[in-house]
Amino acid sequence: MPVKLLESREIYSGELALRKDRFVLNGREVEKEILEHRPSVGIVAVSGDSVILVVQYRRAAGRTLLEIPAGKIEDGETPEQAALREMDEEIGCSGDLKPLMQWYLAPGYDTELMHVFVATNLKKIRNRRQMDDDENIVVKKVKLKAAVKKCLNGQIQDCKSVAALLAYYSKPV
Repeated sequence: MPVKLLESREIYSGELALRKDRFVLNGREVEKEILEHRPSVGIVAVSGDSVILVVQYRRAAGRTLLEIPAGKIEDGETPEQAALREMDEEIGCSGDLKPLMQWYLAPGYDTELMHVFVATNLKKIRNRRQMDDDENIVVKKVKLKAAVKKCLNGQIQDCKSVAALLAYYSKPV
């Protein structure tokens, strides 16, 4: 499907950026606002028959959510380095990483590509990194089957967590 970009202009730039693209699709001119977001990582941290999840307040949702550990990739980091850093910050562990999948979180308006890993052989870290200012995390160990049930009954509402947990459950790495 040929797409011709006519114009792309920045509307806002900060931690996130917003741009407006004007392009031709199917012979028609279209305008679309695009949120530019760094790539990110998500981790299915496996401990025996359980997974390590985090409970944290999410301002955009206006509520506390149960999620897999996750975060953005910082400048100069590989996805693997970012995953290890996020595990350290959020759950106080390191481990062995294997890629599970990658996906766009909201490709209708957002550029964020998430790299999802499975972490095994978890080891506690003595001198943990500092959490980000907007994080107030409670770590929770949940049986994998119970986590899958929570995905299916709406108790886990975060799409990256639902997708990652169901993908891991159906295809353990």
